[in-house]
Amino acid sequence: MPDKIFEDDTMLVKRFPCACLYPGHILDVSVELADEEKRLVECTLYLYMDGKSPLKYRLKQIWKLLRGEEGCLADFLLRPEDIGEMIELLKRAEPIPASSTEGVK
Repeated sequence: MPDKIFEDDTMLVKRFPCACLYPGHILDVSVELADEEKRLVECTLYLYMDGKSPLKYRLKQIWKLLRGEEGCLADFLLRPEDIGEMIELLKRAEPIPASSTEGVK
């Protein structure tokens, strides 16, 4: 279950643990809304990956990047039981169609 870090009328921040459950691997997701939750100001995802990958792995990833290929230095795995909570949080960041906000000032 993600931890609620902060919540008020305009902002909600939740912390999701990685599936490995290492306390240094976390993803903080924040949604900031305005105009009575009708307008998205900002949606941010902050990934914290404590620790280092082995040197050999990092060098392989650097070589891939230098050749123009995609590389990855860290993996964050969202736990299956947290998927619903993540969807609900991101739904709050979903833009409201212009037709439903007509007349709102």
